[in-house]
Amino acid sequence: MGLEDRLSSVLHKQFALIQEMRSAHSEVAAVRSRLQMRIAELEEQERHARIQHEEAVAEEDPQAEAIREWPERTRARIEELRASVAELATAEELVSERIRAAERAVEDFRVLQPQLVARVAAARNAGVSREVFDTLNDALNYVELVLDSATDEDPNGPLRPA
Repeated sequence: MGLEDRLSSVLHKQFALIQEMRSAHSEVAAVRSRLQMRIAELEEQERHARIQHEEAVAEEDPQAEAIREWPERTRARIEELRASVAELATAEELVSERIRAAERAVEDFRVLQPQLVARVAAARNAGVSREVFDTLNDALNYVELVLDSATDEDPNGPLRPA
């Protein structure tokens, strides 16, 4: 796989991760919303239980004491759910921050991608150019060595004019 294909693959993976985070964010928001609806229902039940308790006390019902515990237990459950909603709101905000950070990272990567391709191409060209330069340098060294070692008494004739 070439560099551009690999970079493109990284972008696709980043987008898939962002999509997963958005999905998780939506699920957390949905759970938080359901909990808020349940809190509203429990608050209504608590109001109804308080009215029943007041009526039982007014009528001197022997079960008035047992009915008194209903709204208290319901209030405790409401407070637990409110704490859960607050925790979910915090988690939802953290996921939102991560989504924003991931989106910024993708944008930075998109900006960096052409620079990476250009730098790799330049490095490859520099590497090839360096190899060519080294080969030419070796050839020139060889020619100079041959020329320096040549004498006028060479059986093939002089290499350098005198």
